Amino acid sequence: MTASMPLAHHDATGESVQVRIEIVIFDGFDELDAFGPFEVLSAAGFDVELVVVDKPGPVRSMRGVRLDVPGVLGRPDGIVAVGGGWMNRAERGSWAQAQRGVLPARLADAAVSARWTASVCTGGMLLAAAGLLTGRNATTNRAAFDELRGYGVNVIAERVVDDGDRITAGALSAGLDLGLWLTERELGAERAADVAASIDFSLRSPVWRR
Repeated sequence: MTASMPLAHHDATGESVQVRIEIVIFDGFDELDAFGPFEVLSAAGFDVELVVVDKPGPVRSMRGVRLDVPGVLGRPDGIVAVGGGWMNRAERGSWAQAQRGVLPARLADAAVSARWTASVCTGGMLLAAAGLLTGRNATTNRAAFDELRGYGVNVIAERVVDDGDRITAGALSAGLDLGLWLTERELGAERAADVAASIDFSLRSPVWRR
């Protein structure tokens, strides 16, 4: 995967600090949901890490990829929640995490101090379960639109929906679009175009913005 020097912003004291983005994964997560935005955001120069919510250790993806994850969700500038295993109510995946309740609670807590909280695919259902999308505009996997509406969300049928401090993306490959949009939003269209060219990809549809 490509990467460049981490970007920085200035805190209230004027000190330069790295822009930190944490992508939350769990047993049964969908690989493309996580690695799509990871590739793009890393290439853009953000400080990006895959993290868990319990304790460091092994994580197994939906299709059996095993990762040793040392990081735990902290207080990053941006958070990305991923999906996997929601539609089939898998024993391990986003639906199981929503039922357990720990991950939604940690997302709700971390979102208080984050500049923005985002999701890919049914990661949006985790944000909804955390109460972070109530009364908001959002998207998710199309097969979960009705469930998302059940959380009091105004569902927008677009690949990326930007509702200010909540940014959601549709299924799977829309995570690439999310990464490019976050890059454009934070760093400008020129930087996003450079990253898109580096991975030979471009936004497939306009971003819906509030």
